[in-house]
Order: sequence, then structure tokens, then C-alpha cells
Amino acid sequence: MHAQALKLPDPANEDAPGAEAAAHAVREIAERFGKLSAEITDMSGRIGDVNAELDRQTDGLHRVVSSVEQVSRSNQAIQQAADTAQEAASVVKSGLERVTGAVRQGLNAAQSDIAELSDGAQSISQALNEAVGRAHKAREASEAIQTITREIQLLSINAGVEAARSGAAGRGFAVIAAAVKQLAEQTRDATAASAKQLDALVATVDQLAKQSEANAQAARRASEESQGISQQIGELDHFGRSVVGLIGEIDSISAPARENAVAFAQVGGELKGLVNGVDQSARNLEVAARRGASLVSTSEAILGAIAGSGVRTPQSDMIELAAEAAATMAELFERALAKGEIGQAELFDEAYRPIPGSDPQQFTSRFTELTDRLLPSVQEKMLTANKRIVFCAAVDRNGYLPTHNRKYSQPQGPDPVWNNANCRNRRIFNDRTGLAAARNQKPFLLQTYRRDMGGGNFLVMEDLSAPIFVRGRHWGGVRFGLSV
Repeated sequence: MHAQALKLPDPANEDAPGAEAAAHAVREIAERFGKLSAEITDMSGRIGDVNAELDRQTDGLHRVVSSVEQVSRSNQAIQQAADTAQEAASVVKSGLERVTGAVRQGLNAAQSDIAELSDGAQSISQALNEAVGRAHKAREASEAIQTITREIQLLSINAGVEAARSGAAGRGFAVIAAAVKQLAEQTRDATAASAKQLDALVATVDQLAKQSEANAQAARRASEESQGISQQIGELDHFGRSVVGLIGEIDSISAPARENAVAFAQVGGELKGLVNGVDQSARNLEVAARRGASLVSTSEAILGAIAGSGVRTPQSDMIELAAEAAATMAELFERALAKGEIGQAELFDEAYRPIPGSDPQQFTSRFTELTDRLLPSVQEKMLTANKRIVFCAAVDRNGYLPTHNRKYSQPQGPDPVWNNANCRNRRIFNDRTGLAAARNQKPFLLQTYRRDMGGGNFLVMEDLSAPIFVRGRHWGGVRFGLSV
């Protein structure tokens, strides 16, 4: 089933002056509505742009508010940590003062005791040294006594020998000699025992003297170490003073943090109020955008009704061209099917395959090669049919545009903005206008829209489309971009 070119009545058949006046009025109304529709479309698009920008700004404000709240919470945490550290430092300071005082008092007492012990140990050591000396002298006297005792023994022996030689005259002398001998032996035994005891005493006193000297040295070392402890106590005092300084520094940190927390809380409240206002403005703009879209739809419906009323308008010639192009393209597709150049499943393929590295994204399908071969002859011819025609291109029912006019089918380069304006083939245009044109099944559809040329640039145009049916099945449509 082919889309038939729409035949509109010829103005020459409108004989009655009233009919001619009415037709003239309708044409003027259509022209004015066309301009009004373009203005409404531009206004609606600009509202949409403002709304989108406001949405981005609102998102940014929400992020700022979140950041301010986070910083405020961080300041509060810093303040709490500073207060806690200050309290802990104060506790440490008090504890250090108590411990240092107690240690110093105990150390002073210990130093006094150690000094007395050291002095006593040294006195004992001296006394023991003197005792050792006396013991050695007593040992020497004992040895002298033993020597004398040995000499007495020799004398008693000699006296006994002489008494024996003297006979009866020497008996009394022999008794004395025996007594002296006995005394000498007893003295020898006593002296030997005394010598052993003196040896033991000397050894014990020597050991005590050595131990006493070791104790005196230990006492001296303890006294010296106590002096080192005194120095450490002094360092503790210095540390305590450092803690006092730290408390002051913590307070100097805590105060600004407290002020920052208050300031950020105020800023956060003000920003929340600002965000609420922006949110309300965004909601108002959304309502305005919906109403603008509704106005665009209404103006498009009025234009379509006027164009389809039978009265020739500035769009009548364009509508006929669109119907003619749609019928020609449908015929080309049906011939290709009849010749087996493509199957129906391939012609209605919806598995669009992205072209790697393309920006904006481009796609291919199983019918792209066919449209590249068949459609340029029709589309390029339409560009020269009327100076209002900016482009002519066929799209399938999903807005996929496989083959565009040659001037809009340039190879993509590194600049996405340039690509968006000059490489519009193999793209999917599924915006409101694009999908409406692709899925429209009425004889024609006249819309007004802002064509995105990339880089924030838009061109207000009229979009005229006519459906393409292939063997009774809706394939898509042909779109005309018309300057206003």
C-alpha cells in the first residue's frame, strides 16, 4: 500500500468572492500560526534549557549544602575532640602533679636514707678494715708465742737431758723441766687452737670487709642513681608544663572550631532556604515547560487542521512533496523486496549495532546498505524542490535515520560538536519530535521544533513528515526540515 500524494483543491475553483476571502483569511491565519508556533516552540525550548540548567544548579546547590553540613559536622567533631582532649590533658596534668609530688617526696626521703646508709656502710667498712688490721696483728702475736713455745720445749728437753746426767742432784731440776715441758706443750696446743681461730676470724673479717665495701659502692651507686631520678622528675615537671601549654593550644583550636561550626550551621540554614526557593522555581519552570509543550502541540494541531482543511496554505506544496517522497521510497523498498535484494525481516531490522568510537553515537542495521543505495536520489532531489527545505531524510519507526543528505553525512572527526551538526546519518533521533514523525500513520504530520546543532546551538524549524508503508506495514516516515 503506497502513501498517496495529498491532492488539495485548486484555488481557481473557489469562485465565490466570500470563499476567496475566507481562503485568504485562512491562509493568513495559517501563516500567523506558523510564526506563532515557531515562537512558542523557541520559548518552550528556552524554558526547557533554563529548567535543565536550573536542575544542574539545584543539584550543585544540594551538593554544596551536603558539603556544608559535612564540614559543619566535622567542625563539631573537631570541637568535641578538642574539648575531650582538653579535659584529658587537664586530667593528665593533675595526675602528673600528684604523681610528681608523691615521687619527689618519696625520692627525697629515699635519698636521705640512701645517704645515711652510704655513710653507715662506709663507716662499717672502715671499722672492719681496722678490725682486719688488728686481727692480723693478733695472728702475728700468736705466731710469736708459738715460736717462744717451741724454744721453751727445746729448753725443757735440754734441761731433762742435763738432769738425767746429774743423777740424784738433778732430780728436782728434772721435775721442773718436766713441768716446763708440759706447760710448753699446753701453751703450744692453746696457741695452735688460738691460731686456727684467729685464721678463721681474719678470713671472716676479710669477707665482711669486702662485702661492706661492695655495700658501700652499691650505696654510692644508689645515691648517684637517685640523682638521675631527680633529673627525670625534673623532666616530668617540664612535661607537665608542656601539657599546660598543650591545653592552651587545644583551647585556641577549639574556639575557632566552635565559631566555624556556628557559622557553617547558619550558612547551611541559609543555603537550605535558597535550595528550597530554587526547587520551587524549578517546579514552576516544569509547569511552564509543560504548558509550553501543550501550546506547541495545540499550535501544531491547528496548523495541521488548517493544512488538511482543503484550503491551500504555505504548507500545502510541502505536504504534497512529502507525500510524493514517501510514496517513491515505499515503491523503491517494495521493488527491492520483489527482486530479492533484501528480505522483509532485514528491512524491518531493529537490532541496531553501535559503530565503535563514534561521537555522537552512530549505528548500522541490516538495511543501512540498501538505504545508502536507494534513498539519496530521492532525498537529494527534494532539497532542490523548495528553498524552505533544509533537509529530507527517511527514518524507521524508532527514529533511526540510516541515510541522510550528503551534506549532513560527513565522516566524523575528533570534535563531537562539529560531528553533531555535520554527521547526522546513522543516528537515532528518539526525541519527542523525532519519534512522533517516525510513528505517525496519518497522511502527514506538521510539527515545530528546535533542531539541536550541537554546542548549545539550536535552530527553530518546522518538521513535516509523511508515513512510509511497505506492503501494508508501517516502516517509518520521511522527514522534511523546513526553515521558518
